[in-house]
Amino acid sequence: MFAGALNKGIRGGIVFLTVFFILSAVASLFAPQGIEANNYPNLFYNFFAAKIHSKTLIVLLNYFFVGIGGLIISLIAVKQEVVEKQNYFPVFIYLAVSSAALNPTQLTPQSFTNVFVLYAIYRLLDTYRQENCLNQIFVAAFWLCVSSFITISSIISFPLFFIALLILRPFYWREWLVALLGFAAPIFLYECVAYLSDFNQWYFIKASQLFFNFLKLPSFSEYYLPLTALLFILFLISVTSNLVNGFGNTVKKQRTKSILLWYVLFSSLGFFSGGSNGSSIILTYALPLSFFIGDFLFALKQIKFANTILTLLVLCILIVFLAEYNLV
Repeated sequence: MFAGALNKGIRGGIVFLTVFFILSAVASLFAPQGIEANNYPNLFYNFFAAKIHSKTLIVLLNYFFVGIGGLIISLIAVKQEVVEKQNYFPVFIYLAVSSAALNPTQLTPQSFTNVFVLYAIYRLLDTYRQENCLNQIFVAAFWLCVSSFITISSIISFPLFFIALLILRPFYWREWLVALLGFAAPIFLYECVAYLSDFNQWYFIKASQLFFNFLKLPSFSEYYLPLTALLFILFLISVTSNLVNGFGNTVKKQRTKSILLWYVLFSSLGFFSGGSNGSSIILTYALPLSFFIGDFLFALKQIKFANTILTLLVLCILIVFLAEYNLV
């Protein structure tokens, strides 16, 4: 059923992925409510989100960025050889988990942020064993910094950038200097515009202060608990499987999965960011979980077992959609 379509590459999975994605978008379009509100202490995002009131446009923008994220996931998985070329489980898991975490009545900032973070990771992985890669490093740092202007909690990924650089490449001071310039460029450009327009100057510093001042335990809707529990169990099983069988048959796969584990570690700090809730946490972890769980499902020899796990995942997502329709 599901697994048979997702382990045959793009030709086998494209129809299934497209149908699932469209059905999820239609379901969100007619959903009367979201089960969690996006309450971020984020001055920049809240200003622009307040300008968009059309529910249709909100749903289209949310799913547009989730779709772009799924496309980058496929590029990372296949072109960067993180998983096997026939493996499209990571794309499905990312699309499925992200669709469940979207708020049908509000712009979901983490879905926007994920696109910039994924693109930064993609460009950074592209530097592996490359000689002249200052441009890729600058671009990766630039877009990672841009992501923090959408959700300030992305600043917890800044140290991860340099850890990933150490994992992928030997230390070279010019590359680190270019990376710092990449992080500084969006802040400098924004402050120039803010100064000329006399609007919201020193945003990055103020937003960072708000992030650390609003640290608290997240709110969590009970409707996300089955999905969260299933993802947590599958993640533990997949990591254990990787530790037993190895992180991959190539050095690049091994290093990439090491970076993803570091991503999980740093993302744990996002649990305590102000305004954090079940949906934002699920969206944050959608990036590394899609690769680990997807690789685990692809490696299963029993397709029936993989189909059973995917069915449970779909049922957990269905609970979320039913809650948006007040049916549970």
